[in-house]
Amino acid sequence: MDFEEYRGRVEQLDKLAASGDDRALLAVAAELAESDLPDLDRARLLCQAAQAHERLAEPALALAAYDRAEGLETPHRRFQAAFRKADYLMRLGRKDECRDILKALMARPEATISERHSFEARVKLLRRT
Repeated sequence: MDFEEYRGRVEQLDKLAASGDDRALLAVAAELAESDLPDLDRARLLCQAAQAHERLAEPALALAAYDRAEGLETPHRRFQAAFRKADYLMRLGRKDECRDILKALMARPEATISERHSFEARVKLLRRT
């Protein structure tokens, strides 16, 4: 897939998200997640799919999409999917799982001081709730 096609497909996804057509968004995202796009682009698409599953109240599918995205990001020392998954688990009330992810993220050497501060703040928030 070349850049122009990719940009067009991402614009299509953005329009579907704005319109609230999560089922159509999921179909497009699923197709793109199986394409020849680089891992980090596919991970971003899977995070969009996870958010669509969240809006559709499909937690198991949302978490599976976050897991797939995390699997694509990890070899590249990225962790946006894991962080989003932790936030979602917190919203679901699954505090222990959320805390485990945040603590693991705090230990990652590639995390910036700002990111670590954000992780720590969320862990503190979990203690208060």
